[in-house]
Amino acid sequence: MGETASGILIRQAGAEDTDSIYEIGTLCFSDAWHKDTVAHDMEGDHSEYFVAVLNGEIAGYGCFWFVVDEGQLVNIGVRPEYRRRGLAEAILKRGLEECKARNMKTIFLEVRVSNRSAQALYKKYNFRSLGARKGVYDLPKEDGYIMSREI
Repeated sequence: MGETASGILIRQAGAEDTDSIYEIGTLCFSDAWHKDTVAHDMEGDHSEYFVAVLNGEIAGYGCFWFVVDEGQLVNIGVRPEYRRRGLAEAILKRGLEECKARNMKTIFLEVRVSNRSAQALYKKYNFRSLGARKGVYDLPKEDGYIMSREI
């Protein structure tokens, strides 16, 4: 995917992006993955990372997993100063394109019950709630909704 009208570039991430992905994770998630975990996950055939570049800086990322015929959105994170500019939506769209290219039938995700803005984005792209997992998140302890959609 190339530049959009808003100047966002979404591209496949490489090993050289690990530090930026890790940093954004620590800014966005209280239980962010360690840098070694990110690096190891990026090497797997089952996973794909995309980064959003804005003004020459990696401003966000998304991690997607692909197993058999199911995709999973593992996480999307955007630097606080770049939020509300369409980066998360652009990353989500790129991940959905990858699901289609890999012949996935369904994509799943999990989202904190308090994360209303993420839920609104997912609903915009036809994700439906399948139910809640009790206490699945830590720091703070919170329930999470399981959501999915057909590809």
